Amino acid sequence: MLILALDTSGAVASCALLQNGALLDACSHDSMLDHSRLLLPLCQSLLKKNSLALKDVDAFAAVIGPGSFTGIRIGAAAVKGFAWAQDKPCAGISSLLAMAWDWEQTGTLCCSIRARAGESYYAVFRREKDAVIRLTEDTVGSDAEMETIARKHGCTFFPRDCQRASGAAKAAWALTRTGGLQTCHEIVPSYLRATQAERMRKEQAT
Repeated sequence: MLILALDTSGAVASCALLQNGALLDACSHDSMLDHSRLLLPLCQSLLKKNSLALKDVDAFAAVIGPGSFTGIRIGAAAVKGFAWAQDKPCAGISSLLAMAWDWEQTGTLCCSIRARAGESYYAVFRREKDAVIRLTEDTVGSDAEMETIARKHGCTFFPRDCQRASGAAKAAWALTRTGGLQTCHEIVPSYLRATQAERMRKEQAT
């Protein structure tokens, strides 16, 4: 099975190809959040480099957050479009889970992404040789709260702001073995907090 994964949840856009559980190739570009212009050429370049086309892909994966709201929407929309056009399954992968799958050492991880000042998105995982076990749900809170949770679970490693498409591809491969792939209509961004538009509507209503 060939999986194409995309990550646009941070400043760096990346895409990866995974074939039968092994990373075939990956590329990234520090687009400074200009993902809408650079993502598709990045995918096309990766596929062409490996003498492949979209029709050869068996499943698509997108990092759906938490992270940059706009970036998440761009990546999710691209994967939904690919999956719909090719009539293929897809997967929405947490950026924190992708980070855990890309971590090579076994142990307990507190994966985090900077949110607002003094706050982080975070989750705790146990990284095993061929698996990632989720110990907490993705959440957003103060750095002090994150440190308390990390100590409670005895975290040894603290990956931060290093989510990549390669981790999303590995997480999607794990889902293929448990029947966890979805249709393009089921991919939904995970923001963990209200968007700016939602906050403005709430302020105007009060």
